[in-house]
Amino acid sequence: MDEEKTRILQMLRDGKISVDEALKLLEALEPPRPSEEVPQTRPKWLRVRVTEANKEKPKVILNLPIGIVDWALKVGNKFIGMGAVDLNGVDLEELRRAITTGMRGKILDVTDEDSNEHVEIEIE
Repeated sequence: MDEEKTRILQMLRDGKISVDEALKLLEALEPPRPSEEVPQTRPKWLRVRVTEANKEKPKVILNLPIGIVDWALKVGNKFIGMGAVDLNGVDLEELRRAITTGMRGKILDVTDEDSNEHVEIEIE
């Protein structure tokens, strides 16, 4: 690589290329830099909101610190392993992994027609 850089500088000195062209060629020789990734911060809250369908005013607002949610998922997973709880195929460990790796956004948005309730669960 040093030989290539030397040739580029010689071409510049001899007037065969411009300074801008020499800079572009030298930059092309540099190894790619790792992309600067924005560090993923861990979400802070699990927010549960229950409203009557077609109404804005919530019946229930529950904001849980994500640390408590993580703990509850760990404990809950142990009880499921003992056969004490049936969650209809919900994998608590998968949910826990998603939360601890930085997943954000709405994870549940459902309306129960029988009870006329709308439930939203969001991770922020």
